[in-house]
Amino acid sequence: MAVTWETIKEYFTGTDVDHMKQVSQAWPKQMDLHDEGNVLYYAAQIHASVESGRMPIGAPRWSDERVTNFYDWWKANDPDADAKRIG
Repeated sequence: MAVTWETIKEYFTGTDVDHMKQVSQAWPKQMDLHDEGNVLYYAAQIHASVESGRMPIGAPRWSDERVTNFYDWWKANDPDADAKRIG
């Protein structure tokens, strides 16, 4: 079964959303983890951060299943995901 945005959106807590909006204020595009297009824009960085355990801040690491689900969702929405992958 394909992973949907509704599933991925639930992986990001309110704390995650608020934190990333704060730290990304000076970035060219503010990161909003509850906006599908914005998450796709930053997917390579998000994937690298959750895969390495740098994100989420102050919370347990994402399970391998969540990391894989995120990647599968990203790849389904961006055929160039493999080329953009960081790490």
